[in-house]
Amino acid sequence: MDKSYTSPFITEDIDQDNDEYWTARRQISTAVNRLIEAATTSDIDPSTASAIAKNIDTITAQLKGCRQLKGVIAHANIYGSYPVANHEMLCVGGASHPMSPGLRHWFDGDKVYGAVTFNWSYEGPPNHVHGGWVAAILDHFMGMAQVRAGNAGMTGGLDIRYRRPTPLNCELDLVASLTPLSERKMKVDAELSHQGQLTASASAVFVKPRSAIFTEGTST
Repeated sequence: MDKSYTSPFITEDIDQDNDEYWTARRQISTAVNRLIEAATTSDIDPSTASAIAKNIDTITAQLKGCRQLKGVIAHANIYGSYPVANHEMLCVGGASHPMSPGLRHWFDGDKVYGAVTFNWSYEGPPNHVHGGWVAAILDHFMGMAQVRAGNAGMTGGLDIRYRRPTPLNCELDLVASLTPLSERKMKVDAELSHQGQLTASASAVFVKPRSAIFTEGTST
């Protein structure tokens, strides 16, 4: 099965006009994600920690000195489209978001597959992924699956079952199947596993909004 990185949207992963911008954003995201893990795991003496904190504050000030684009729609208006900006900037699965653990997804027939690896930054139970992140990645993955079906909706209800602890620092597999319920509703079932062992499963109903929240950020 081809596990190449694929956008869940009916669009180019990154359009050619904005390729340089999003490639650079992904570089920053990856670097900051590495920084967060290093800050989490490093046994550091107080004096060194203070010096490093000052250096990080300097970089933060440099970033704040740049033009600020706050939110997915702000990025969409300048760099491509809403689907591309959404794909890049969402906090759980966005390729250009430093909090994201790095979810990949691809399609094979009527099912959607994914892979993700959680580093030490996402620890809950010792040596295992925090349950909140397990729920978040399943919710995001299922959301991308139903978007691929052409009926983009928001989570109306989410049921998570934790089957066994989900390990850190190894590739985890995801799979989702979709069942249309109505013109506005889609049921999605998904599983998260490691080396064939199921660690969590989820079922959700996604509801297509009547508002312009996906295009204008408004919920009324």
